[in-house]
Amino acid sequence: MKDIPLFPLNIVALPKEKIPLHIFEPRYKRMIKHSINSGEPFGIVLQDQDGLKSIGCSVKIINVIKEYPSGEFDIIVEGQECFQIKNKIQENDNLWVGTISYLQDQSKINKDLLDKIRDQYLHIILKLGVNEDMERHINKNKSFDFIEFINLPNKIKQELIEENNENNRLIIINRIFTAVMSISDFGSNGQQISEA
Repeated sequence: MKDIPLFPLNIVALPKEKIPLHIFEPRYKRMIKHSINSGEPFGIVLQDQDGLKSIGCSVKIINVIKEYPSGEFDIIVEGQECFQIKNKIQENDNLWVGTISYLQDQSKINKDLLDKIRDQYLHIILKLGVNEDMERHINKNKSFDFIEFINLPNKIKQELIEENNENNRLIIINRIFTAVMSISDFGSNGQQISEA
């Protein structure tokens, strides 16, 4: 169990995903200053019409692009680990702090499924014209590695972080890749697929 500040947003952060943020509210400026000074993570949690989700992803600041005289920040964060909020309290300036536990994967990876997804992934990136740094692409071996640069809807991203079984996450990604590969003009005319 660990206490971390929570940042409710209308986005879902995934492990390894890099996300640009503009910070302007006083409570979040305080949170970011603390995170920069301490190196401690904070948690991004989806807040939608149904309220605040109980599963989120911790993020760490990897780049402070700009600090404004007003104390606002432009930053890049990177997703770290999925967590479940066990309890939360609001501080005086309305910043939520959650007592969280990190989710642990519950299964051994199905190697055949992993190989199939790696093949699909390589097929997709080659069709999109990506051909540099192939060694890094070939060596991906976790579900979140394969969707690092894919723009997915919040609903699917939330489904992925709530799933603490690696094989089940791979099955979801297999479904996405199969759908992308079934699009007949996929990858033609330099067309980029931004959502699957």
